[in-house]
Amino acid sequence: MASPVTKEALVKESTQDEQLHSEGSDPNEATSDPDTHDDTQEEQHEKLRREREARAQALTLEIVGDLPYAEVKPPENVLFVCKLNPVTEDEDLDLIFSRFGKIISCEVIRDKRTGDSLQYAFIEFEDQKACEQAYFKMQGVLIDDHRIHVDFSQSVSRLSNSWRTTTNSKRARQAGGFGGVASLEKKRQYRAVDAEKDRRRKNSSGYDLVLDRDDLHKERRRESDHRQDTHRSSRSRSRSPPRRDFRESFKMTATFNSLLDKLHLTSKDNEDPPAQEPTKEEFEELKDKYVKAGQDQVFAFYEELSVAEKAGLFERLKSFDPHHINELADKALNPPKTSDDDREAKLEPLPDDSTASVLDSKDEDIQSWYTSGLELVSKGQVAVVLMAGGQGTRLGSSAPKGCFDIGLPSHKSLFQIQAERIWKVQQLAEKESGKKDIAIPWYVMTSGPTRRPTEQFFEEHDYFGLQKDNVSIFEQGVLPCISNDGKILLESKAKVAVAPDGNGGIYQALLTSNVRTDMRKRGIQHIHAYCVDNCLVKVADPVFIGFAASKDVDIATKVVRKRNAKESVGLILQKNGKPDVVEYSEIDDATAEAKDSKQPDLLKFRAANIVNHYYSFRFLESIEDWAHKLPHHVARKKIPYVDTEKGESIKPDKPNGVKLEQFVFDVFPLLSLDKFACMEVKREDEFSPLKNAKGTGEDDPDTSKRDILNQGRRWVENVGGSVESEGPAEETGVEVSPLVSYGGEGLEFLQTRTIKAPAVIEKED
Repeated sequence: MASPVTKEALVKESTQDEQLHSEGSDPNEATSDPDTHDDTQEEQHEKLRREREARAQALTLEIVGDLPYAEVKPPENVLFVCKLNPVTEDEDLDLIFSRFGKIISCEVIRDKRTGDSLQYAFIEFEDQKACEQAYFKMQGVLIDDHRIHVDFSQSVSRLSNSWRTTTNSKRARQAGGFGGVASLEKKRQYRAVDAEKDRRRKNSSGYDLVLDRDDLHKERRRESDHRQDTHRSSRSRSRSPPRRDFRESFKMTATFNSLLDKLHLTSKDNEDPPAQEPTKEEFEELKDKYVKAGQDQVFAFYEELSVAEKAGLFERLKSFDPHHINELADKALNPPKTSDDDREAKLEPLPDDSTASVLDSKDEDIQSWYTSGLELVSKGQVAVVLMAGGQGTRLGSSAPKGCFDIGLPSHKSLFQIQAERIWKVQQLAEKESGKKDIAIPWYVMTSGPTRRPTEQFFEEHDYFGLQKDNVSIFEQGVLPCISNDGKILLESKAKVAVAPDGNGGIYQALLTSNVRTDMRKRGIQHIHAYCVDNCLVKVADPVFIGFAASKDVDIATKVVRKRNAKESVGLILQKNGKPDVVEYSEIDDATAEAKDSKQPDLLKFRAANIVNHYYSFRFLESIEDWAHKLPHHVARKKIPYVDTEKGESIKPDKPNGVKLEQFVFDVFPLLSLDKFACMEVKREDEFSPLKNAKGTGEDDPDTSKRDILNQGRRWVENVGGSVESEGPAEETGVEVSPLVSYGGEGLEFLQTRTIKAPAVIEKED
C-alpha cells in the first residue's frame, strides 16, 4: 500500500509551483519575446500537471489493489507484437523469435468470447539483450503475409496478476477480501468478468486484455473527440529506445490510448496511391461471372467493406476465372479412377544416349562442355531463373529463405553466395573470350509475401556486385483455396484465402511478368533454373549448359546418386516411354532395391531429382501450347476461413479444404526422350539442401555450412595446400569465396600453403 499524501509532499509541490513562477519572472529574460516566454511557462505548467495526474492515478490504482505499487515499471524483456495475421499461432511466433534467445512465454491474445486472435501478442525472453535484438531485427518483417510491428511491452498486467496471486495467498488466511482487507472486494478496473472466467484467470500467468471490446469502442469515440490531446499523450508514451520518458512517468490513461494506437498502426512508408472502388458496372460484371459459376459467396460481405477493402477484393477476384477454378476443384475433389494401365506403368532408367555422369565421363568431354558453355555465356545467350518464393519459417526466420545466413565464417546469405557465382562465371567467360562486360541475366521468382523483402534485400546489398539492370525480381501466381464442397474460401471478409501455385507456376509467371519477353530481347537461348535452398548449386554451370546444348534438347536436369534404396527422394526415369519424375512413395520395395544389370553394385533407379534444370528458349516460346495441360496436385489442409452465412471466423481442427499447386517437373512427360537429357553430378560438390531448423542434423544450417567448408578444404588440398585445425570437427573446413574460385579452379596460389581452419579465402594473396 502506498504512503498517504503528507503535508510535506503538498509543500514540495507548492514549492515547485513557486519555482516555476520565479523562473518565469527572471529579470535576465525581460528582453525575451513575451509570446515565447508565455508558451514556455505554459508548457512547464502542463508538464507538471501531467506528472501530478500520472502520480495520482497510479496511486489510486495501488490503493484499490490494481497495481502492486505506484512506481511499477514494465519488464524490460517483453515484446509487444501487433498487426499479426489472424491465423498466426503462439507456436509460429515462438519458432520465429526463438532465434534471438530463449523464450519464457509467447502468447497471442484472443477474444474471450469467440477465441479469435486479436492480432497482437506478448513475447517474454529470458534475457533482456535477446529482447532488444528481436526488437531491432523483427520490425516490419512479414509473418503469414502480414507485416508486423514490434515494440517493447507497456503492459504490467502479468506483474499485477503475479502480485495479486502471491499477496492474496499470504493474507487471505488472516482476513477476507482482496489483499487481506475485508472491506475490499477484488475489482477489475477495466474489464468485467464473470465468476468462472475470474476463477480461471487466477490460475493463469497470462496477459490480461486492457479493455473489453465495448470499452474499446467507447474509448475510441472519446479519443476522436480529443484527438489532439490523445496524440500528444500517445507520442510521449512511445517505448522505442530511448525509453527514459516512459519510465519517469507512469501515466495509465496514456497507456490505454497508446495501446489502442498500436492495435491499429499503419505504416506510412512506401504507401501506394489511395485505392479506388470499382464502378458499379465493373462490380456487377465481375459478380455475374461468379454467380454463374456458383461462387458468389465471395461477395457475402462486400457491402460492409471499406473502399480500400472493396478495391483489394475486386482486384484479387478479377485475377481468377471462376469457371476454370470450378474445373480444377472438380478434378481435385473427384479424381478419375486409376486405370490398370496407370497401375502397371512401365518404369525404366533413361536411355544411355540421354545421360552423362561427371563421375565417370572422360576429362576431355567435361572440358569440351565447359568450354562450350563459357562460349555461350560470352555470346550473351545464357540466363538464370531462381525459384525463391519460400520463407525461412522452418529455419526460425520470417525473411525470404534466400536472405538466410547459414553460419559461414563470412556470414554470407544464400542470395549473396549465388550472386557471386554468377559474377565469377561472367569473369571466367570474359577471360576465355577476351570480351568485356559479359552479363548473365538473373531472374528471381518470389511469392507475394517475399517479393518486397527480396527487393529490399537486393537493394540494401547493392545487388551483390551485379548490375541492377541484369537482375529482375518477379512474382509467381496464386490459386484460391477450395473447401471440401468446391467453394472458394475467404480468409477474412475482405480477403480470399489463397496459396502459391507451386514451383510449377514458373511457366505462367514467365509470361505474365514479361520475363520471356525480356529474354527474347536479349537474345537468350539457354536457361538454367534452380531452387534457392541449395547452398552448393553451381549457378549457370558452363559444363551443364554446354552438355545440354550439345545434346540439342529442350530440357535437361541434374541428378545426384541416390544414397540407398530407402532414401525418400523423387527419381528421374522414363515412365511408359516418357521422361518423368516418380516419387519414392510410388515405387514398391522390389523396384527401389533393383540393381543395375550393367553395374551390379549400383541401384537400377538411382537418379535423384534435385530441382536443377536446363531449358532451351525455343521450348519456353511454346508455353501457351502446353501450360494448360499441366496437372494440379492436391494438398488437403486445415484452412482458416470465414463462414459466409454467419460471418464467424473458423479455425478448423481437421482438413476442411484443398490447396492446389503445380510442380516444375510436370512438364517432363510432354517431351519425347530425344528432347530430354540428364547429367549425374557429385552430391558433395553440388547438392546440400536447406530444409530444416538448426540442430535437426539433416538438411539444416549446420549441414549446409559443413558441406561448403568441406568443399573448400578439398579444393585447397587438391592444389597441394593443407588445412590445420585445433577446434571441433565442424570448424575444420575452409570457405573459399566464389569471387576467388567457382569450382576449385584458380587456387594454385595456395600450393604448399597451410591454412588454419576455420578460414575464409576472399582474395588471392
